[in-house]
Amino acid sequence: MTEGRTPKIIDAKLPLAWLIGSAFAITMSFGLLYGSVDRLLKDVGELQATVRQGNAQTAALQGTLSVLQYRIETLERNLAQATNAPVTQRPR
Repeated sequence: MTEGRTPKIIDAKLPLAWLIGSAFAITMSFGLLYGSVDRLLKDVGELQATVRQGNAQTAALQGTLSVLQYRIETLERNLAQATNAPVTQRPR
């Protein structure tokens, strides 16, 4: 027997320092990936909320525009009837 440490199978094929370093690097990359995915999910959630709010505002504006357009057409029709002028149709 030789004195000192006897080489194990893991040391003969792959040095222990390399194995520990590789395992640490893989573990850190998974940790960073998890953090990135978590942040991405939060950003997507905020973006969805913003889009929903924008869609609601757009729908409200479209409703307001429709009401205003109806009122203008009614006023023009009444004005045309009062003055006996032909009613012109606006393109939509």
